[in-house]
Amino acid sequence: MPGHNDNAKLDDGTRTFRDFWKADVFSAKTIVVLAALLAIRTILGLPLLTIYIGPGFKLITFAYVTDALAATFYGPIAALAFGFSGDFLGFLANGGAGGPYFPGFALSEMMTCFLFACFFYKRKITLLRVIAVWLLNLVIVILGLNSLWLVIMYGWSAGEVFALLRVANNAIQSPLHIIILYLLLTRIRKIDRYLH
Repeated sequence: MPGHNDNAKLDDGTRTFRDFWKADVFSAKTIVVLAALLAIRTILGLPLLTIYIGPGFKLITFAYVTDALAATFYGPIAALAFGFSGDFLGFLANGGAGGPYFPGFALSEMMTCFLFACFFYKRKITLLRVIAVWLLNLVIVILGLNSLWLVIMYGWSAGEVFALLRVANNAIQSPLHIIILYLLLTRIRKIDRYLH
């Protein structure tokens, strides 16, 4: 991915706190690439490519792929901004197809992107790492925060129903999403090494 040239620093444990937060997110090249990823994310989140089974409940979406790319190549600061922007632009593009706008879901998207940055930024992409971040995101964001937002929006009964649906849905889909993330990130990381 353009803009990332620290491949020599990829490791599994020597990344410092300063390295984690150090990223050139304000260069013109980085902003252009992140804007392109936001456009792709918005397209992937359109009703045509997303299946909803209730307000605020997505059955199938692939917008998370761009979240992972932004976090992997541009770090936590870009990931947080990308998550917020992606949620807001996705809502505008959908015209409210997933329900009314609720800022809690922006926080969820930011948390997802931040988790991806924690596990992938300046790190080797391994299957174990992809599984770990996906399961952590599943527990904290999808089953935790998102269920809380639905309870706040629609009450306990709707929140409980959606939480059960989320568990069933993710139990079936998680292996597919893990494989997609692993294959995509490892292939793009290899291409990035050749480019730089």
